[in-house]
Amino acid sequence: VDSGYWPLFRYNPELAASGNNPFQLDSRKVKGDLFKLLAQENRFASVMRRDPKHAQELDEKLKLAVTEKNQLLQVLSKEDLQGQFHKLVEGLADAGGAGDSITILYGSETGNAEEQAKNLLQDARARGLTGQVSALDDFDFEELPNQKVLILVVSTCGLGEFPQNCKATWIKLQSQDLPMTWLSGVKFGVFGLGDSTYCQFCYAAASYDVRLGELGGQRLLQRGVGDDRDEDRYYTGWENWLPELWTALGAPQVALQREVPPPCYRIDLSPGEVGSPPVTDEDIVPPGATPLTLLTNRLLTPECIGYDRDIRHYEFQ
Repeated sequence: VDSGYWPLFRYNPELAASGNNPFQLDSRKVKGDLFKLLAQENRFASVMRRDPKHAQELDEKLKLAVTEKNQLLQVLSKEDLQGQFHKLVEGLADAGGAGDSITILYGSETGNAEEQAKNLLQDARARGLTGQVSALDDFDFEELPNQKVLILVVSTCGLGEFPQNCKATWIKLQSQDLPMTWLSGVKFGVFGLGDSTYCQFCYAAASYDVRLGELGGQRLLQRGVGDDRDEDRYYTGWENWLPELWTALGAPQVALQREVPPPCYRIDLSPGEVGSPPVTDEDIVPPGATPLTLLTNRLLTPECIGYDRDIRHYEFQ
């Protein structure tokens, strides 16, 4: 999948009913080494042994085909598919270009930063802005200098660890070959998620914020932080940071349009009595799931000091 040999995508017709692009590309970026993958295939390995030169030619042709296929899938997965098509036909701009839109990139380990990034894109569109959202490592690194506005939402794991889907981009940003003017045409903002009880609070977001500035990026506003220890968790810092972001972008504070998102669940009512429900708990099993028996449920956090988190040890069979 990483090499692009087997692209992963899905088609959800329910998205089309709500006006969104039903085509969703899961493997957004070619990361792996195609040649190493092919070397594990007996057919290609035998060609490599018999005629290495011919094997190299086949490898180059396949790389070109994989790259072209990936570019096509990238275009098909764009939210503004019709607009991207007109750009391709008229030759006005590259389909991957940012134009005047905002680019929202996230680094997320448990899904919180990803959720906030996607919500931010919806809020931006409700204010008349256009944009795209992606994980940092799924975004083409070489395209970063071509973005007009870059917004990063990055969480920090444990003791200052970077989320897995933004580590590769961070390593590339450390390259000494990048000039100090590499991002001189980019305006950027960063919001970090973390827990202030850890000494490396929002370390990943702070690192990105400093490095983008060192590479010539123009900071739109001060870095925002969401603390999981606040009363409303990271939402407290997020709600304080958002109005500053809209002001920096010249967008209205109040959404121009409010669309009710499609429901995530459907509830079907079945006749029955309270004493004898028509469906038992054992019958409620999500598709693809396997019911397990809970053997142990032990509280790990002390109750006497009023710790606000319920951390438990479970054992299943």
